[in-house]
Amino acid sequence: MSVLVIVLPVLLVIGWSLYVMAVRVDRLHRQVLGSRATLEAQLTYRAEAACDLAASGVLDPASSLLLIRAACEALDAEGPIVEDGLDPGPRVDAADAPDAADAPVQPGHRGHRAQGEAHPGQQRRTAHRAGLESDLSRVLRTVLNVPARAELTDALGAQALARLDRACSRLVLARRFHNTHVSEARALRSSLIVRVFHLAGRAPMPQTFDADDDAEPAPGPTGP
Repeated sequence: MSVLVIVLPVLLVIGWSLYVMAVRVDRLHRQVLGSRATLEAQLTYRAEAACDLAASGVLDPASSLLLIRAACEALDAEGPIVEDGLDPGPRVDAADAPDAADAPVQPGHRGHRAQGEAHPGQQRRTAHRAGLESDLSRVLRTVLNVPARAELTDALGAQALARLDRACSRLVLARRFHNTHVSEARALRSSLIVRVFHLAGRAPMPQTFDADDDAEPAPGPTGP
């Protein structure tokens, strides 16, 4: 009886500690899912803002064509933005949301697959999406370089450019927050206790979203 009195509290403490650890893992997964939904919304908002600027007529025809093509390809891309097996869910349509650049960043929630592996076809689509988003960033740097920005002096061009700049800034923050949550979740799931007791269950290991989101204007061509 004395042994039971000693062992039982110890087992209860161990069980409670494991439960708390499992809850923490689940909470980090939810943070990743929420920040991922926000990140996808910001990707959509940036592409929508780029389309609006290209269609406004304030850019030269060649620049407008390059920009609207890159933005539409990003909007039309299929598949999840990260290939870790999370449920992709429906993409956020900026046309159904408040103003893309001015709306506050709100986290959402997405479910994840019962199995922890993404389908190979899904992985290829994800890599394709990251490439398209990077292509859009490169087009933005090239088309909206410093000289081109200086020419957007009319009210329509300045307003469209300001909206796009806000969308780009929010995207950088959204990707940073998402990748920070992923790093925290991966660090906890790599701990010995979580791995030995399978506290993460069948949830997939979160992955970061690696794409070029730098839209800072290029200097532009220099004279001879």
